[in-house]
Amino acid sequence: MRKQMRKMILLLTLGCTLLMLQITSCSEEKHHFEAATEIKDAYIVKLDTLVSNMTTLSQNADYGTHAGQYPTESRAILTDAISNANRYVLLIKYQDPAPSESEKERYITQINNAIEKFNNSLRTEDAETIPAELFVDGKTTQSYIDFGRSRDYTVFGETGNQSFTIEFWVKIMERGPYDNSIFLCTYLSNGTDRWRNGWMMYWRKSNNGIYRVTWGGIVSDSRYGLWEPNFPAPAEQQWQHFAFVYSDKGLEGNPALRAKLYLNGEVVATQNNGNTAEVYNSSDYDNYDKPMTAFCRWINMEKMEEGFSGYMKKIRIWKEAKSDDYIKSSYMEQTDIRGKEPNLVAAWDFSSKPTGSDNVVLDLTGKHEAKLIGTYKWEVIQ
Repeated sequence: MRKQMRKMILLLTLGCTLLMLQITSCSEEKHHFEAATEIKDAYIVKLDTLVSNMTTLSQNADYGTHAGQYPTESRAILTDAISNANRYVLLIKYQDPAPSESEKERYITQINNAIEKFNNSLRTEDAETIPAELFVDGKTTQSYIDFGRSRDYTVFGETGNQSFTIEFWVKIMERGPYDNSIFLCTYLSNGTDRWRNGWMMYWRKSNNGIYRVTWGGIVSDSRYGLWEPNFPAPAEQQWQHFAFVYSDKGLEGNPALRAKLYLNGEVVATQNNGNTAEVYNSSDYDNYDKPMTAFCRWINMEKMEEGFSGYMKKIRIWKEAKSDDYIKSSYMEQTDIRGKEPNLVAAWDFSSKPTGSDNVVLDLTGKHEAKLIGTYKWEVIQ
C-alpha cells in the first residue's frame, strides 16, 4: 500500500513539473496581434446616423397614457433597434466574409421599419388604464425598488449652487426591524465619515417616531458633514405627502434657510445654517455605483438594510427649489405632471398597473426605469 502511495505521489510530482514547464514555455512565446484595419463603409455611416437619431427620439419622446403620447412599452422598440444597429456596424467591420450589399441594405430597412413602427405607436386617444396601488413588502430588505444610477437623482449643479425638490406619497403598513424605515434614498458614505454624498427621506425610531431627511454636506473640522431636520411622524397605514425642498443659496431670499420639510402641503421643519461653506454635497458621486432605492438603502456601500412594507406613489425629483404654493397644489393633487415640465428630472406615478411587464416602470420623462425587486403587487383599486 505504501509503495502504491509513493508511486502516486511521484507521478503527481512529475505531472506538476511538466505542467509548470509548459506554462513557462507558453509565457516565453512571442504573440503577434494586428489591430483590425479601419473599415470605411457608407453603411456604417448610415447606421451610426440612425443610432444617433433614435437615441434623440427615445430621449425626447413624450411617454404616457394620454393622446399625443407614446406608450411606455414603445421605448423598447427603439432600444432594441439601437442595439441591433450597433451589432450590424460590428458585423460590417469584422465579419469574415463581410456582409453582402443586399444584406447591408436589409440592415438599413430593418432599422427604418423599427422607427416607423415607433412613430405609428403614438396614441390618438387616451388609453384605458387600470387604477392600482403599488405595494412592496420591503421589511426584510429583500424587496425594494431599484431606480438605477443617474446623476439626475443626486447632482443638481455645481457645489455651492445646487437646488432641488423631492416629493412623494407614502403609506407605511409595517416597519422593519431597524431604527430607520427608508422611503427614498441616494445617500451614501464611505463608512469613515470622510465623505457623505446624496440624500435620503425616512421614518426614524426617535421620540415615538419622526420623519427625517438626511443629506451629506462638505466635511470640515467643525462638523462631519451631516444635516438632519425632522418632525413628529404622522399616523401610519394612511397616505402622507412628504416633500423636501433645498437650496444652497437659501430659500425666500434668506441665505441661512437651506431647507424645508413639508407634510401634507404644510411646512413642518426647516434647516437654518449661517455657514455658507456647509452645503449639500454631490461632489463624490463618481466614487460609487449604487442605484437610488426605495423601501431600503445601501449601508456603507456594502449591504441593503432599513426596509419597510407599504406603498409609494407620485415620486417627483426636481432640479429646482419648489415654492410653498406648488407643494400645496401637489398635495391637493391639482398638478398634472406629464414628464416634460422644466427642471423635472425624474417622476413615477405608480398609480396604475403597467400594460406590459409589471416589474419595470418607465418614468414620465422617458429617461429612467424603476425595477421592482422581490415581493410586490399591484393592488387594483375597485
